Amino acid sequence: MNIFRHINAFVLYVAVKTKRWIMIKIVQKFIPVRAKRKAFKNKHKNSLIPNSYRYFLRKILTPQYLFCRPQGGLNDMLVQMFKCAQYAKASNRILYIDTEKGGFLDSFANYFTSISPTILLGKLDFLTPPFDVFPSCLSDNITTYQAGYDGKKNLFCHTLTNTPITFSFSKLYTEQVLVHEQCGRGVGWKMLEAFKLKENIRQHIATIINSLGEYDAVHIRNTDYKTDYKKFFAEIRDQLGTKVVVCTDDFECQTYAKSFFGGKLYIVTDIPNTQGKTLHMNADLDRFQTNLNTLCDLFVLACSNNLYFTHIEPYKYSGITREQKYVSGFSRLANDLHKNPALTQRLLYDQHDQPPHHPH
Repeated sequence: MNIFRHINAFVLYVAVKTKRWIMIKIVQKFIPVRAKRKAFKNKHKNSLIPNSYRYFLRKILTPQYLFCRPQGGLNDMLVQMFKCAQYAKASNRILYIDTEKGGFLDSFANYFTSISPTILLGKLDFLTPPFDVFPSCLSDNITTYQAGYDGKKNLFCHTLTNTPITFSFSKLYTEQVLVHEQCGRGVGWKMLEAFKLKENIRQHIATIINSLGEYDAVHIRNTDYKTDYKKFFAEIRDQLGTKVVVCTDDFECQTYAKSFFGGKLYIVTDIPNTQGKTLHMNADLDRFQTNLNTLCDLFVLACSNNLYFTHIEPYKYSGITREQKYVSGFSRLANDLHKNPALTQRLLYDQHDQPPHHPH
């Protein structure tokens, strides 16, 4: 009797699974792409179609995308990418990352390769309007629209409608495309776990670091944000070893460092005189060379024996008060990589050259 009971149970199990499989195929074949979740749910309240297919038809019928266009400097960009990558993974979306409007003003694909099949570097330019998109103000254009920073909202907004170019990261959306174009501080280094350096970029940076040997490094941010670097240099002079690398975005700071440190200073990237303008979001500069220098500085700082950086001065446009101590995003990014040498070594030397020895 027990045998017959098990056989009956197995036959019932197969029958239910088969019926469900058939219903799923019916959904995939006949439900139109633009079917609405609520309408279909009401129409098929008592059907055997699984809830996951009733409520999220677009996941079955067409891929869903998240289009990330990060703004700001390198750390801000990585913060926004990571935020979008986490959401895309949780909501089963394909993430496209376009950095041609952000701080790089160039495609990220010229410097990095994604090691994730669901994270792609480039424009989402194969869909045709009208787009099923959130925010809906982009229904006619998701690639060449104009956006500007709204200081009152503290957000990048659509120029024509003043709609924030983002969405709620705590909600699920039925729209085929979500667009996020923002900046913002935070932890950006984790996003680098999803990338590999392009081989020409990796070789260039690794060659410079290998040639330096043992060294200490200092980072100074002194364009849009200001640092009392002369005082800082004097404070750390006795702590530094016999070889010092100063990475900065400021031509005057680099010039002063040459005279202050003398023969112990090593320059890895020459800084152009931008008259106080930032290196990121600066269309007057050679973008590839500028971005290459930025990445070189980042990894030189990360691979140093000892890394030094200081707080920036109060800045009226960023809400920093004199009571707050704020470190630039690039300093924090370099410091995070300095404290995570396994990732740094993987990006620079994995299955390639032997890395130099750095005791930190």
